[in-house]
Amino acid sequence: MTVSNQAAISVEALRVFAGQNTLLGPIGFHVHEGGTLVIIGETGAGKSLAVQAILGTLHGNLRAEGQITINGLGVDSLKPKARASLWGKELTTLPQEPWRALDPLMRSRPQVHETHRFVTCLPKQAAGAATDRAFDSLSLHGAERHLPSTLSGGMAQRVAFAAATAGGAPILLADEPTKGLDTVLHAKVVSLLAQVPKQVAHLS
Repeated sequence: MTVSNQAAISVEALRVFAGQNTLLGPIGFHVHEGGTLVIIGETGAGKSLAVQAILGTLHGNLRAEGQITINGLGVDSLKPKARASLWGKELTTLPQEPWRALDPLMRSRPQVHETHRFVTCLPKQAAGAATDRAFDSLSLHGAERHLPSTLSGGMAQRVAFAAATAGGAPILLADEPTKGLDTVLHAKVVSLLAQVPKQVAHLS
């Protein structure tokens, strides 16, 4: 497979199977630096399966076939541990339900702070400052000490967004991030995605 040097993520002939049954595909796409891809489909069309296949997080007896390239690296043949090492650094995800992306037993601020510390490898003080800037820019004043379960849907989504983007991953897979939100919150999440400075693969 020949992949453009400018392609941040390339997917070719991606299929997802449950046993002998095909659940998704084949699908293919390329997203370049600064680009946005929107995949539209009804409920059950397989959008979330596509995200899971790219991340390598398919459940149970599901398996994926196809070619997935992240910034020139073929990841479909990587072992799970090697693939997981890309999370947060090369690609990250914003799921349908923000609570799924957050540790239910950890307060909001430490979740974002840990990403700055252990993914971006910032010194403790610098990580704290970066976390404070993120909370300020996302109007999350007062959310720092709250557990995810006590946050509103819109606020939880913003905390999840802060955590997902803290590592500086150049690729963001947003899996229906506005699902279940009212019109105002829907617009706010879309605005957040528009602020991502690099490339966004937005599956909705």
